[in-house]
Amino acid sequence: MRIDQKKMRELVTRAVPYSPEQLRREANVFFVGGDLPERQTIETLYESHYQSNAALFHLTFGNEDRFVQAESLARQIKKNFNAYLVGRVDYGASQRAVERAYAAGVDILDIPLHVYDHARPREFGSQLEERIRSLNYARTVFPRWSVVSSLDAGSEPADSTVAGIDALLEREIVPLVQLTADAAAVPAEHLTKVFQHLQRGWLQNRALIKPLIPLVYLISPFAPAAPKGILRGVIDSIEDRRLLAGSDLRRLLRVKEVAESYESSGL
Repeated sequence: MRIDQKKMRELVTRAVPYSPEQLRREANVFFVGGDLPERQTIETLYESHYQSNAALFHLTFGNEDRFVQAESLARQIKKNFNAYLVGRVDYGASQRAVERAYAAGVDILDIPLHVYDHARPREFGSQLEERIRSLNYARTVFPRWSVVSSLDAGSEPADSTVAGIDALLEREIVPLVQLTADAAAVPAEHLTKVFQHLQRGWLQNRALIKPLIPLVYLISPFAPAAPKGILRGVIDSIEDRRLLAGSDLRRLLRVKEVAESYESSGL
């Protein structure tokens, strides 16, 4: 991947695609709001997906009191489409919510920190410590490198974002960095430093980011280093199916194990 400077300038003027109330498609990613009506949403996804297959579904969960609705939508997406499902929970999710999201079919869970600077979390209403606890618990439920946390470039000093990237990687949590309107006031070289560090961290820690690549190309200035050849595209497609099948099998076995444990306990 390379960092596209022109794309970096363009991204700071775009709206963030995450919303629990909207359904939109950008390139080969579906952004699905968890508060949307289930039947109409699945029908719309079906029509668009089978005209041109999407590589990734991204489900934004709404408020905690509407979790069940998004959970049901996740089950329907996983049931009807053979693609990775990312779930974004923008609060400190409880242990039970993390387990239910996984059982519903979420392959990759994103609990954003937004900022890593401990002096600033209340500015974002992020309840930093609660989110960190949720991320740490999610690591015990989801497969390795299947827990993500997003940071907002430009919302804190670049050194703080870099420190956040390192802290997440140490926990085997995939850091994602997205560009927001705040980044417009940040010198391009500072933003470039953050994304260079991010890419270096992924490589050095061998983080599994392949399923997230379609999303990475939409929210960050990363771009393909070179166009894929036909053979490379076929090989990547086979590898994607293998990884997804493995993820589904691990979920099936874990959910079965938990169900049997509850049954043996008389719960």
